Amino acid sequence: MARINTYVIDTTINADDKWIGTDIVTGRTRNFTARGISEFIAKSRTYTFTQSIAAQVWTIEHNLERYPSITVVDSSGNVVVGFETYNSDKTITLTFSAPFSGNAYLN
Repeated sequence: MARINTYVIDTTINADDKWIGTDIVTGRTRNFTARGISEFIAKSRTYTFTQSIAAQVWTIEHNLERYPSITVVDSSGNVVVGFETYNSDKTITLTFSAPFSGNAYLN
């Protein structure tokens, strides 16, 4: 059986470099490229929207290119429930029963 005694250390990562991992969907071992991992991470990013002036309707442009889950917290730290409308994969409108300021966390 052949043995690897020495190898060249490559410290540069290229888009087509590969890592071995397990695909969670299929359970199979496969090669993942740096480009594929980068694209996956980009899709799994989050966005925080701050509504600094009290408003009953918040319009959020997030550019996540998907329909994220939303958690809204008012300026006192209380979770607030409202009605969300997904206008597109990049824009959401949140409507509440009363105006307030706070943050919307999208993931």
